[in-house]
Amino acid sequence: MFSLSIRSKVLLLSLTLFSVPYVGYEYVLEIEDYLRDSLENSLTGAARALASVLNDRPDLFSRTLAETVREDTVLVVHSLKNGVQLDGTTEDWHEYLDQAQTYSDKHILKNQGTYTPDSLSFRHLLGKHRGYLYALFIVHDDRLIYRSASSLRLDHSDHLQIVMQDPAQQFHRYMITPTSQGWVTAYAVSQRGQPLTSQPEVRIQGTWKETIKGYVLELRIPLNMIGNRLGFAVADVDDTKTREIKTLIGTSAIHNIDTVGNVFIPSPEIEQILRSLGDTVGRRVWVLDRQRRVLAQNGDLRRELPTHPLNSLYSFLLPPASENFKDDQARASRLEGEEIIQALAGTARTRWRSTSDQQAVIVSAAYPIWVNSQVLGAVVVEETSNTIQTMQRQALANLFNKTLLVFSVVTALLLLFATRLSVRLRRLRNQAETAIDLNGRVTTTKIGSTSRDEIGDLSRSFSTILEKLKQYNNYLEGMASRLSHELRTPIAVVRSSLENLEQEQASFPADTHIYIERAKQGIDRLNTIITRLSEATRLEQMLQNAEREVFNLTELVGNCIAGYRLAYPNQRFQADLLAVPMILEGAPDLIAQMLDKLISNAVDFAEKDSIIKVHVGYEKHFARIDVINRGNNLPDVMQERLFESMVSLRPQTGNQKEPHLGLGLYLVRLIAGYHGGQVGASNNPEGNGAMFSVLLPLTWEL
Repeated sequence: MFSLSIRSKVLLLSLTLFSVPYVGYEYVLEIEDYLRDSLENSLTGAARALASVLNDRPDLFSRTLAETVREDTVLVVHSLKNGVQLDGTTEDWHEYLDQAQTYSDKHILKNQGTYTPDSLSFRHLLGKHRGYLYALFIVHDDRLIYRSASSLRLDHSDHLQIVMQDPAQQFHRYMITPTSQGWVTAYAVSQRGQPLTSQPEVRIQGTWKETIKGYVLELRIPLNMIGNRLGFAVADVDDTKTREIKTLIGTSAIHNIDTVGNVFIPSPEIEQILRSLGDTVGRRVWVLDRQRRVLAQNGDLRRELPTHPLNSLYSFLLPPASENFKDDQARASRLEGEEIIQALAGTARTRWRSTSDQQAVIVSAAYPIWVNSQVLGAVVVEETSNTIQTMQRQALANLFNKTLLVFSVVTALLLLFATRLSVRLRRLRNQAETAIDLNGRVTTTKIGSTSRDEIGDLSRSFSTILEKLKQYNNYLEGMASRLSHELRTPIAVVRSSLENLEQEQASFPADTHIYIERAKQGIDRLNTIITRLSEATRLEQMLQNAEREVFNLTELVGNCIAGYRLAYPNQRFQADLLAVPMILEGAPDLIAQMLDKLISNAVDFAEKDSIIKVHVGYEKHFARIDVINRGNNLPDVMQERLFESMVSLRPQTGNQKEPHLGLGLYLVRLIAGYHGGQVGASNNPEGNGAMFSVLLPLTWEL
């Protein structure tokens, strides 16, 4: 049956301390609502404060487009974190490439023949940085035709047309038409494509670089050259003879100023205001116009989260905050959302949304910007909920760390206390086990403890019990010798009386001698019983005075078996002895007496015409003697009790010639114990019957 030690029970009891961190964990989860409200209030307060700085400043929104402008003709300029190196590659634009607009068949301004996207199409991006407008064109053109250096016409080759309105509302047209790949500059041209001057417009510069599918063109234009309108058109010339424009694709119609599309450039003034107010780590600020276009943006949602040494453990309880989320609106030029719609309607609002990869939750608070009682824009402040998760995890980490410390200390103290109890109980158990030897005698009665607790009381109770048991054992041990002494005198009187009667039986009736003979047999049996009762006592006394000597067990057993064959002529014996000597130290006479008892017991229970086997072998520093007979198996409940005093399996009947008191195997145990050995009984492994085994320690190893 499964059982637990005191230390195990105390350890299991100490596990109840884990209820403390569980209650704390539930509390940490409950304060999430409070943290969410606090975060919303913080973002709303930040948006309100920034909106108050921008209120009643119409000059900041002077470049805001009218709501009637077609959105598909508006060019949006992104605020670049760093300047663009004009090298004809897209490395400086990689963060914004997903915002690039594609222009193909829906944006054709002119086409001759059959159009395919591979013949001409392009992707386009605009960005600004430190007073310059940067433009990227990734053009698919199946055949590149460069301008001849001697040609005065600029439109007889692949080229880029630029149409813009300057801040003074003047209309300008420029053309990029290179003679080869590399550094390029623009030329101011007329409506028909003729250069207005022989000098290029050096303020508009860039790089034209060929690719497998066409070319990449990067341009840089000063912002002070650009007003509210800006358009681009890419021309494709494939026929080297006629050099006529086959296809012309533009961002908008470019024939006159009224058809040129608008350009939306983020406000540098508002950006300067945002930068002057400083950044908050993990917080992003947007300023939008009424069309929800981004006028300015500052900050980043990502932050460095603190790591904890047991982070993997806490991940099972609270999901870890991740900064590796996909921020779809990081480079957006226009924002959407219910909170923005409400803010542009004049009401502050907050919203919680998940990122597209479900790795983070973003909280945004929108607040209206008022100019002369009219909403001209909105401030949007965003932050991830990672701060809440981080605070929860930090609180959980502190709770668990402190609980773990307290749990470790308390558990160590409990285990120390349980260990002390276990040691005391084990010591008490060992003393109680050694207080009675193998023969059932009490060796000591002093196992008491001076401790005043329950264990001390228990040990003193054991001492009292052992003292009473010793007195009772002494009484029982003395009773056999006293009975033997007291009974021998009346037995002698009865025996002498019977002898006298036997001498005078001639004067008695003829059948009187039968009764006299029966009385003499009873006296003999009674005398035998008294002799057997005192045999164990005499053996114990003999063991105390026996002289020990070194002898060969193999030789001793061999001689004894030879004698048994003579003593039991009707019984067959089989000896299985080692060829090498087995040296023991002890009393060979007692070993022979022990073997006599085992053989006598085997003969009594052996089947007729069966063989009694005697095996002497070696087993782990011990000499092993096995006596095996064929007959009835031993009862399971008796195998452990056969070597006790007064225990016998012989049926008790009145026809027995000689009484059996169950002392033979008891004497075997006494002799084996005297030599430091052990005894055992089991069923015959080869069939029906019994096997009695004795283990005796060897003096010399084989």
